[in-house]
Amino acid sequence: MSAPFCDILLKLCRREDLSRDEAREAFELIMSGQATDAQIGGLLIGLAAKGSTVEELVGAASVMRQKVLRVEPDAADKDAILLDTCGTGGDVRHTFNISTAAALIVAGAGVKVVKHGNRSASSKSGSADVLEKLGVKLEVTPACLAQSLKEANICFAFARAHHPAMKFVAQARTALGIPTVFNVLGPLTNPGGARHQLLGVFTPELTDRLAAVLRELGSTRAWVVHAHDGLDELSTIGPTRISELRGGRITTFTISPTDVGLPYARLSDLQVNSVDESAAAIREILGGKPGPHRDIAVLNAAGALVVAEACEDLKAGMARASQAIDSGAARRALESLVQITAG
Repeated sequence: MSAPFCDILLKLCRREDLSRDEAREAFELIMSGQATDAQIGGLLIGLAAKGSTVEELVGAASVMRQKVLRVEPDAADKDAILLDTCGTGGDVRHTFNISTAAALIVAGAGVKVVKHGNRSASSKSGSADVLEKLGVKLEVTPACLAQSLKEANICFAFARAHHPAMKFVAQARTALGIPTVFNVLGPLTNPGGARHQLLGVFTPELTDRLAAVLRELGSTRAWVVHAHDGLDELSTIGPTRISELRGGRITTFTISPTDVGLPYARLSDLQVNSVDESAAAIREILGGKPGPHRDIAVLNAAGALVVAEACEDLKAGMARASQAIDSGAARRALESLVQITAG
């Protein structure tokens, strides 16, 4: 074991925080294949037991960003605002893919979305699973990604295809079988370099922390959200805690469904048992069917539109999201994405 890595592990054993440089050094070693599975496991367990700080997350995420295979927008989209709605997952509520539905609605509303995501780890359906079920081809060329972003306003950055360095940590993560810092790092490493994010997290203490991390990483505007009912989304079941990054400042506030004129839903209204059911829910939303599925998708799309600076507030965002659905624009964004990725 290298002396620096040994020193880092000893610090974690003493429950001491790592500096940004120490975290960057450790993750550079493990994500370049220079650490053993035992060393990787030790680092991940140490961080999980202690809890990761802003400085540690910034250091780790900066390494992942350096190693990502980037989505390069078409020249016409170089100056466009790019949005992501990727969250951490891990809320174990088994809802349909709300953030994916919101991303499609936002694309229909005219905002460019580089949707980052992966297959399911803790839910019935990950974003990759449901988009594949909807007909989207997941592993495509860089040119196809750029074309999708240009013509459909959305492309899907499949995490497995864009983070090849993750192969060095896969075996250790699988052997541990517990959530690790990588569950948080995924949404911080959008392959398109999106600087506007609606980021759902699985625990309330992460909202302020990840907003601070995004600020350090150069994000322009973000909402990091966690609902009181446990959802890692803007919720229609109960109030949602939001930490907003805007103009370099972070403020935290709470909204409830009734604040924007939505009825309360029940968790059972939003749950699905399979990827097929999640895909069916998204098709119904894009087809204009009213009800709890549409309500929560519209609410999250509205939050994303605010974050993307396309709407002033949630009520304006909800009106624009609803129009994207009712005009068929959101449905056409999905159809275009399917057609383009099919080749």
